[in-house]
Amino acid sequence: MIIEAKFLPITPSVIPENFFLNIKELLKKSNFLIYRVNEDHFSIEHWEATKRIYEDNNGFIILHSNLRKYVPQENNIHLTSKHLMESDKKNVLFAGASCHNENEVKKALELDLDYILISPIKKLPNKNSSLGWERFSKLAGLFPGPSFALGGMNLNDLNEAKIYGAQGISGIRSFFNLQND
Repeated sequence: MIIEAKFLPITPSVIPENFFLNIKELLKKSNFLIYRVNEDHFSIEHWEATKRIYEDNNGFIILHSNLRKYVPQENNIHLTSKHLMESDKKNVLFAGASCHNENEVKKALELDLDYILISPIKKLPNKNSSLGWERFSKLAGLFPGPSFALGGMNLNDLNEAKIYGAQGISGIRSFFNLQND
């Protein structure tokens, strides 16, 4: 399933006005989407409309674990690194996680997750440090499933990411044409 993905977009924390137009364009690049909005911007109607668009186009949508309490029946979940480390088993059909270090990657492996996002690869204005490509490669090598590079990525980084062992890239700004998020 996600083994085919090269791009794994993540929704912005605040939904932009042109969101539905954006995701229809995104579907041309990727059939996958991680739905992550701030809780104060979450609405079940928006989630369901987004999910319907993806499913109607043979897409696959993954709910961010911070929003799970609003949609407890959802079986496709993306775990924050905090939720990953608090988990003792994979209790959904499909799950991935954000990983920033070796312990988190090993935990994802222990839980038999379906994919991981490794970040941040590049220096970001709101982050203190970055892992870089060499460290990404080492972490990705510990996980037998798909690893996606996250953090400062843009669509032009795909080839370099693959050289260092990535399945593909993930991001917010580059997919939604945003300056900050």
